Amino acid sequence: MMRRLSTVFKNKDKENTKSSPTSAENGATSSNGPARRLTMGVSKKSTSGTASSNPQAFEGPDHSVKRAGIVGTLESLGKVISTANRPLNTETGDGSYDAKQEQLGLLDDLKSLRIKDLETLQLTMKQELGTSKLTDDKAMLMERLIQLVANLPGTSKTRVKLTEVLVDELWGSLEHPPASMLGDKYNYRQADGSYNNIRFPDIGKAGTAYARSVTPKIVQPNPKPDPGLIFDTIMSRDNGGFKPHPNNVSSMLYYIASIIIHDCFRTSHEDFNISMTSSYLDLSPLYGSNQDEQNNMRTLKDGELKPDCFSEKRLLGFPPGVGCILIMFNRFHNYVVKQLATINENGRFTPPKDNLPEDKKQAAWKKYDNDLFQTGRLITCGLYINVILLDYLRTIVGLNRVNSTWTLDPRIEMERNSKPGTVAGVGNQCAAEFNLVYRWHSCISQRDEKWSEDLYMKIFGKSHKEVSMQELLVGLGKLEAMTPDDPLQRDFAGMKRGSDGKLNDDDLVKELTASIEDLAGSSGANNVPAVLRAVEILGMEQARAWKCATLNEFRKHFGLIPHEKFSDINSDPAVYEKLKVLYDDPDLVELYTGLVCEDAKKPMDPGVGIGPTYTISRSILSDAVTLVRGDRFYTTDYHPANLTNWGVTEVDYDLNVNQGCVFYKLFIRAFPNHFSFNSIYAHYPLTIPSENKKIMEKLGRVDDYSWEKPSKIPERKNIVTYDGVKSVLTNGEAFGVDNWRKGLAFLMGKPGANFMLAGDGDFFAERRNQMKECLYQDKWHESVKNYYESIVPKLLKRWSYNIGGTTNQVDVIRDIDNSAHVYFASNIFHLPLKSEENPKGVYTEHELYMVLAVIFIVIFFGDVDPAKTFPLRAAGLPVTQDLGQLVEQNVNFISKTSLVSGIVDTFMEENNALKDYGVHMVRHLLKTGLGVHETVWSQILPTAGAMVANQAQVFGQVLDYYLGDGKEHLSEINRLAKLNTAEADDILLHYLLEGIRMYGTFGAYRTCHQNITINDGSRKVECKPGDSVFTSFVSLAQDPKIYPDPKKVRLDRPIDSYLVYGIGSHACLGGDASRVALTAMLKCIGRLDNLRRAPGPQGEMKKIPREGGFYVYMDKMMGSEFPFPTTMKICWDGGLNEPESVGDKGKGKKTGL
Repeated sequence: MMRRLSTVFKNKDKENTKSSPTSAENGATSSNGPARRLTMGVSKKSTSGTASSNPQAFEGPDHSVKRAGIVGTLESLGKVISTANRPLNTETGDGSYDAKQEQLGLLDDLKSLRIKDLETLQLTMKQELGTSKLTDDKAMLMERLIQLVANLPGTSKTRVKLTEVLVDELWGSLEHPPASMLGDKYNYRQADGSYNNIRFPDIGKAGTAYARSVTPKIVQPNPKPDPGLIFDTIMSRDNGGFKPHPNNVSSMLYYIASIIIHDCFRTSHEDFNISMTSSYLDLSPLYGSNQDEQNNMRTLKDGELKPDCFSEKRLLGFPPGVGCILIMFNRFHNYVVKQLATINENGRFTPPKDNLPEDKKQAAWKKYDNDLFQTGRLITCGLYINVILLDYLRTIVGLNRVNSTWTLDPRIEMERNSKPGTVAGVGNQCAAEFNLVYRWHSCISQRDEKWSEDLYMKIFGKSHKEVSMQELLVGLGKLEAMTPDDPLQRDFAGMKRGSDGKLNDDDLVKELTASIEDLAGSSGANNVPAVLRAVEILGMEQARAWKCATLNEFRKHFGLIPHEKFSDINSDPAVYEKLKVLYDDPDLVELYTGLVCEDAKKPMDPGVGIGPTYTISRSILSDAVTLVRGDRFYTTDYHPANLTNWGVTEVDYDLNVNQGCVFYKLFIRAFPNHFSFNSIYAHYPLTIPSENKKIMEKLGRVDDYSWEKPSKIPERKNIVTYDGVKSVLTNGEAFGVDNWRKGLAFLMGKPGANFMLAGDGDFFAERRNQMKECLYQDKWHESVKNYYESIVPKLLKRWSYNIGGTTNQVDVIRDIDNSAHVYFASNIFHLPLKSEENPKGVYTEHELYMVLAVIFIVIFFGDVDPAKTFPLRAAGLPVTQDLGQLVEQNVNFISKTSLVSGIVDTFMEENNALKDYGVHMVRHLLKTGLGVHETVWSQILPTAGAMVANQAQVFGQVLDYYLGDGKEHLSEINRLAKLNTAEADDILLHYLLEGIRMYGTFGAYRTCHQNITINDGSRKVECKPGDSVFTSFVSLAQDPKIYPDPKKVRLDRPIDSYLVYGIGSHACLGGDASRVALTAMLKCIGRLDNLRRAPGPQGEMKKIPREGGFYVYMDKMMGSEFPFPTTMKICWDGGLNEPESVGDKGKGKKTGL
């Protein structure tokens, strides 16, 4: 609007200048007043800097108003005289005069403008010239424009023009008609693809006609060359043999292409003009193309699909790798709907209540199933489209071969004033020409060629060369009729199903591995397997039935130069000479013949990745953009409100991970026990592994991936009894901490592998003793206790807020629990924490918590969620390195000066409870003989990473218990916390340990080094070298043999009976300090009066159950899972109830806050 506003004034100025050559001079002579106001306005603007943000319609006494009144009176008198002197009108029937008024020009308009109006114009032009297209509505610019327009004369042309501009701008802010509507009918994909465009619901619907993209204007010969002759002379692989793909692309890429073409094209046998599938990438080969097919795929319970199958019968006649991809999407869908039901965002997927009347109950369960299914489909299609755009399309244009994050993503949000034709979400109708574009039979591998020949033999009992066209059509018709409608009853590659209906993972992974390693063929002439001769003949006949445009017409449609000579089509004389014989003129070469037989593009990094023929290379990119951008469910309706916050996050891509590629998510979710988190087979399956290795070596990323073939990963051995856990954790020879050492080495290099928890034996025992002497100095107990009793109230004062009356609220996990441990670690290890007292620091407390939490996860949790491990490590490595380098700078400074550097020095002011403790820690470590680098990377950083998130989780779980199942104990905890005595603190320690026992979720991983049998209660667990063993403390915490009355909080249990801090040589070194710290925290929080959860979901710790009694936690946005608690709000009444003695002791004390 602002650009158009300035244009209006520019145009009006031109009009006035054009209509009156002397108008500028006249204006300068007769408009001294307005001219002076213009000068004053500019001067005022330059002086004041900004205009008022609260403009008023009238600004005090303005003598120009009185003058205007006088002028108006004189003008009215003149009009009366002029009217009286008018001649008698004889041009109208009743003698009336024409009431049309003369419109005023720009110079007249300027006379009406005030200083503030000129400032408005200046602000308007300033914003228009700025980079932001968004308006700061607090500047009241729209209102000031209204004032400006309202102040213009009623006969002003500019007034009319500006009103038009304003109306146009306000109209354009909303869609007309709207592209999106509410309700299940519009929020979910219809089975047949209808209602993608809500105003034209049949666009792209299954069962509608193909579109025509290019008008066939050229008069084509009749008859045309025989299709069989065309195939035999310029298409068949028999003319020279198999040509391998020049860029070593895998057959997997062409399996994706097969799914895409069957997603968008299914020509009716009765009418070649009709497509029986939708014109959208809605994964119909999996879900079906109409409601009946979709119902056949569904269990109609809990939103799930029938396991390990797919809807499209035609794809059973393709190499099994195609079906394996669809089966992975099937598994992903079922994983998604389970997650949706478990997370149940905002109660959206709450199961119906049992007390409903039967008819309403059935309807409610049906809706529950459908909501889960349809939302699961939207999410699964979200991953599907990201695989197409970020893996498939990037490989097509060679972006997988360079370190670039750019990709051709048609979903990009464009400027409102961009090209009008580039709209989004308006629907799509697939064109017949593109049915031909996607037939990439030249790229079929030798392996798949042999598979197709064997299929002919299986169906017809003889070679494909002996099967006539009629036999082929009859045989395929019988095969389709014999294929069961129930997908679960169909044979798939001879694989056997288990009792649960699933196929064997080993069989599927074996097929996928072979497919990934399978080298595809090259595009171009004379490379189509002879076994597909009949298929190609049918394709040519189909194209002729559609009366498609010629190759050159198709090229010109896409702005490509038409081929003038046959050698332009294909430079090989063996091809172009035969084309000349077949067609006489390049303009007469048929579309399909040309698409197959053109020269293929040579590889170019990036630019040309799969080397398609020239015309296909251009047209497929247009089609990809159209398919995606035209789909409402990938553009205007692709958002968290439809897919849920978790769903959008789960399938989203990260340009910092594989430059955005997401195929690995599908592989690892489908086969978590076969594909390692960094398997090259999962991350880049569209190029054969040997070529990928060359690419990654060139890009410097070869060490990021595992190059081993996928194989069955032995199931984790879970040990759950006291005796079993003890036998594992106290036997360092048989069970090592291999995974911990790998994580430490990955994040911290060679020194990290020397951390005290990285191994067993004398070396690591010595490292442990060194750290123990540093941690447990004289008066350590008092130092830790006083620090936490000081930092927690300070954090409460900083982060809590009053929500009415005497009620206060705070996010106790994010702002108190997590932050307290960050401050503690920062003080004793001199981490660069930024705070009000330490503005020179680098990280805020929340940022530093996340860095330290990621360090812990990478080291100690390993592959707890294999699909998230690779991106987590990719994010964790650089942030760990950044933090470590800052700490190393500081420790190096201390080693030379006995002082601390500016980024942490304010922590060390004299009243800090940890002043001597922290300084002594670093100096003592340096005295052990370790260099600065070794001290930081093998002691300080891993210890800080091991302590913060772990301790925060423990305390969060304790609070969760006493605010929930254990809330009956809160009043006693409150009473004890206020006593502030050693005896009361000891009882609080027991409350703490009982809370940990009740809600704590702890365990430890080990790797088996020898053949051994573990006696785990009544079970005997056989372990062999390489097995992953997990010792769980969850179930033994409720073992009545160890803890009598396990469901009750008892304060008489021996301290050493609690196993929360582990057993054996790797038991938590900081266990004693942790108990002191967490007891102090329980004391500070427990003394708050009427302590309770905040109302609603914000007061809950959202947990997602996992195997063995463990949990993961949802983040604040409910968009992703995290191993540690992330948020929970509490309320209390009144103040902090700090004991006077503690308050006095803490006055002026520095905590680094």
